[in-house]
Amino acid sequence: MDSGEGKTQRSQKQRPPKKRADRRKARTGEDGENWDAGSSASASTMASIREFEAAEPEEIEDEPWERHIDALYEKRATTRERALGGVANLLALTCSLDDVDKRKETLIGLLIRSVRYGGSAEACLAARCLGLLSITLGAGDDSERLLQEGRGLLETASESGKTPSVKAAAAEALAVLAFVGSEHPSDTLEVAQHLQSLWKGPTGAKVAALRGWSLLVSTLPTYSLTTGFVETSFAALAALLYSEHVDTRAAAGEAIALLYDSAGLAQLEGDSGDSGEEDISDYPARADAGAKRSAGMEDVVARMKDLATNRGDAKRRSKKDRSSLKSTFRDLCSTLEDGQVAETKIKLRAGDTLVIDTVAGNVQLNLLRRFLNEGFQSHLQNNELLHQVFDFTPLQGRADRSQLIHSDAAASRSRLKSRSAVAAYKGAMMAVEG
Repeated sequence: MDSGEGKTQRSQKQRPPKKRADRRKARTGEDGENWDAGSSASASTMASIREFEAAEPEEIEDEPWERHIDALYEKRATTRERALGGVANLLALTCSLDDVDKRKETLIGLLIRSVRYGGSAEACLAARCLGLLSITLGAGDDSERLLQEGRGLLETASESGKTPSVKAAAAEALAVLAFVGSEHPSDTLEVAQHLQSLWKGPTGAKVAALRGWSLLVSTLPTYSLTTGFVETSFAALAALLYSEHVDTRAAAGEAIALLYDSAGLAQLEGDSGDSGEEDISDYPARADAGAKRSAGMEDVVARMKDLATNRGDAKRRSKKDRSSLKSTFRDLCSTLEDGQVAETKIKLRAGDTLVIDTVAGNVQLNLLRRFLNEGFQSHLQNNELLHQVFDFTPLQGRADRSQLIHSDAAASRSRLKSRSAVAAYKGAMMAVEG
């Protein structure tokens, strides 16, 4: 019995394995069932391909927007943060008013909710998106309403945000919303005064508030700059020139040069007050200042000259910081002493050149360029708001080139999706044949 069992076991071990087709028959029972399953899978894949090919180009273009907006409803914070990053990229890089206009109500509600209830990263991203949304919408009723809905929340977040980064992001976004959406100088001045109250906060928020304050003051008419406002602002800015942080010094110096130019103080140099050429009673800051140059201004100029040569700086700084500080204050000293404004030229990809030769223009350029980042060139070419701000007219044919680039990008996405669908079909067929 033992020898018989041993022979049986050896014969089973030596039995050749079943062929792949036989194993497939054993699993399915007969060939037809397996082929039907493969046919079903291939039919499903081909249906997907036909459905994609029948899709309208507009549906393909809308997909990123809808995907990011849907993700903003998710409970997971990291998912919302990624979606906000995607929305920020779309707003900054595409500059598509049509896409934004049909989604503005939804976007505003979701972004405000993220600023109010989100964590630090989410609130920062949402605040930035609010500013980008305002720039994309441009001056008008929509941006004015956006300012009304978001102002209170951003003022609170800039004062008592969860982290210093939230305070900085809220202050910057508030300045941008007021720059675009404020219709009256009195409203702009109120927001500027709020930003001024943040100059004693943490460094990041302080720098954002200084730059935002300068942006708003650059839009104010001279008559709205009262003596009290000018004197209070000037004293606070002069003290910030002694800050240990390079960005704070640079932002304060830029604000001083702007205030000196915007308040008309530069014209007081050498005026005797009896020339009769201009009635300065309409300009409170200038009327009260008279023809004198205050000792405070002389101290400020002396301090800025020191910063232009890195004298009087007790803290060691990197070569990059020293170079940046020297360049900034050299130009600012030239503005304060001689009234000369360094000309800024920006060469654009489309062949245009933007030239800025005013103090206010440089302030606006610096902030918008920093805020839009990689999207600055796209907005400068396609955004009517920036055309008005910088009195800039793009070269002829710009719209045609933009449409061509957009069309090529959509065609590229369509080809990629079609290739993926075909690859899926081939994979299904190979699985059936294998």
